This record gives sequence, structure tokens and C-alpha cells, in this order.
Amino acid sequence: MFANKYYERDIQYAFAMNRLFLRVIGLWPLARSKSFFLDLIETVAVVFACSVLLLCEIIPSVLYMAMILSDIRTRLKVASCIILSTVTVLKYSSVLLYRSQVRSCLLMMDEDWRNVVDPKDRTSMINKVKIGKRLIVMCAIFVYMTGVAFRMILPLSMGKIVTPQNVTIRPLPCVAHLVILDVQRSPIYEIVYGLQFFAGFTKYTITLAAFGFVTICAMHFCAQSNILVTLMNDFVNETRPENLDKKLATVVNHQIKIRNFLATHFSFLQMVQTATQYPSLVEVLGSTVMICFAGYYMLLAWDAHSAVRLFSYGVIQVMLCFDLFIYCYMGEQVIEQGEKVALTACTLEWHHLPYKKARGLILLIAISETPLKLKAGNFIDLSVRTFSNVIKMAVTYLNLLRSMG
Repeated sequence: MFANKYYERDIQYAFAMNRLFLRVIGLWPLARSKSFFLDLIETVAVVFACSVLLLCEIIPSVLYMAMILSDIRTRLKVASCIILSTVTVLKYSSVLLYRSQVRSCLLMMDEDWRNVVDPKDRTSMINKVKIGKRLIVMCAIFVYMTGVAFRMILPLSMGKIVTPQNVTIRPLPCVAHLVILDVQRSPIYEIVYGLQFFAGFTKYTITLAAFGFVTICAMHFCAQSNILVTLMNDFVNETRPENLDKKLATVVNHQIKIRNFLATHFSFLQMVQTATQYPSLVEVLGSTVMICFAGYYMLLAWDAHSAVRLFSYGVIQVMLCFDLFIYCYMGEQVIEQGEKVALTACTLEWHHLPYKKARGLILLIAISETPLKLKAGNFIDLSVRTFSNVIKMAVTYLNLLRSMG
């Protein structure tokens, strides 16, 4: 019997959305059935299908830009789709590469839900899950609205284009060139359009899966930090001397679990950092480039007096900024929780404790003062300050694009 009698319901509630997105792209790392062989076949098949869809969009677009286009301004117009697809492939590959670390994080969260006893601690964890799920839903709305705008509204609003040579061109979500096949002929056009539509759905789901994993891990860490603060206060407020050693051990064990200060022990935060450092790095760098491209396309749509294109690229811009902001916001939450724990440790009323027991707080205080951060690629701090710097950098690149265009 689990310590938390609501464990099964709680874990279902906590993992539901992440399980959905990760399963769609074949990256849910926990067993779904009793047969390992069936799970392996399903995972390989889904990962292979997603990879093929992404390549079916990237390769024809690269061929079109390399073999058909020659003008730099025209190439800039089609480069964003290739860059976004490449960023998604890199993000997908990194999550797939660190699948075992993702699994370790989820198992540690599962253990915390299984062992939580205090109703107040459980409520704190549920509240953090609610915040995370709201953010994921908001991101899903923005991402899939972007997909509808880019994959359906933009191509359909352009209609058929007749060139001066009297050739009719039917727009695609992304440009494509198949060398020996004419993408404008039926049924090639319909097949390419369908592949690009599902490739877009795959890209947006990968974005949501990576985003959801970072969000649920950061929110879980915040909940565990709040529990650590409660345990510290309970320790110094304990009136029975015989219970002090047990409560101090509980505080130390919990601090070890959520943040590492033993060279041979991997904490939850370390696991999260390892699993998310490269997806978050790709997100930061890719978003920097894509935000300035989206701004550039908005300027072009404004000059062309195209309200539909302006609206569509505006939606894309909002999605990119929101997605990047939440990554940085999650990192900011980790920083704030670390500062909260450090402040609590330094302001504990240790003078109420026996002298020998009070000395046990020295190590806790020293470790609590070590800054906590999530980093993209282990060298870019995820914080609100980083977000503002990225926006400034994107505006600089946008000015460069304008001068080139």
C-alpha cells in the first residue's frame, strides 16, 4: 500500500498531458504494457514515422531553395520553414538521446507522489501541477493556432497563382522541389500537402512535449522546495528533543534528493538539467532566429497590405515569444525557489535548539546559499533577464535582415 492513498489518481492527473504529447511522438519512457517487445515495436515505429515526416518537409524545401531560388531576398522568405524544421529535428534528437534521463526524472516524481503523506504537502504539489497544466494548455493553444494559420489559412488565402508564363501554381505550406516529380500535378500536390500538414503537426507536438516536460519538472521542483522549507521550520519548532535527530535527518535527505551536494548522488535538479539542457539550448537559439524572421515577414506583409498574412505571422510571433518566455520563466522559478530556501535557512530560529543540534544547521545553510539555476546548454541561464536579452538580440538581427532584404 502506498503512503499516499490518492497516489494513482494524483499521478494520473500530474502526468496526463505530458504522457499524451510524449506518446504521440514515441518518447514516453515508461512502460505502457506488460510486453516490452510490443512497447519497443510501437516506439520504433512512431519515432521512425515522425522522423520520415520531418525529413519529407526539410529535404524538398532545401532542394527548392538550392536549385530553384537565386535571389537572396526570396531565399530569406523560405528560410524560416527550413530553420524551424531543423530546430525541431535537433530538439527531437536531443530528447530521444536523453530518454533515460527523462525516465529517471519521471520516476523520481512518481516516487515523490507515492510517498507524500502530509495533506498540506500534497496540496502544494497539486497546486504546482495545476499551474503547469495551465501553462501547457496555453502553449498548446498558441502552437496549434500557429499550425492552423501557417498550414491552412496562409496557403488557402493566397489561392492559385498564375505566372506571366501562364503557369498555375497552387501554394503549399512550405516550398518543395522533388527534382523528377512536378509537385503541382495531382495527386503529387495532394500527397505533398498532406505530408507537410502532418509534418507540421509532428513539429508542434514535439515542441509541446519538450515544453511540457520542462514545465512539469520545474513546477515539481518548486513544490519539493516548498516542502523543504516546511521541514526546516518544523525542525526548529520541534519541542521534543528526542525527535530532533529524526527531523534533521528528514530535512537532510530531502535536500539531498532535490539538490545535490554529494559527488556520488544525482539529485532531481541535476537530472532535469541533464535532460533539458540541449532542448532548451535549441529552443533559445532557434527562437532568437525565428522571432526576427517572423518580424521580417510581418514587415513584408504590412508593405503588401495583406491582413491575412500579417495576422498569421503575428500569431507565429506571439507563439515564439510565449514559448521562449515560459522556458525562461521556469528557470526564473527555480532561481526564486533556491533563494527562498536560502532565506529560510538563514533566518531559522536556531537559538531555540540545543547547542549540538543547532550545529547541524551549518551545512544546511551553507548548501542552501549555493545558487540554483537551469541552464540551456550548460552556459545560458534560463531567466527573465535572458528572455529580455534574446528579444534585444532578435531585434538586432531583424534590422540586419531588413538591410539585406
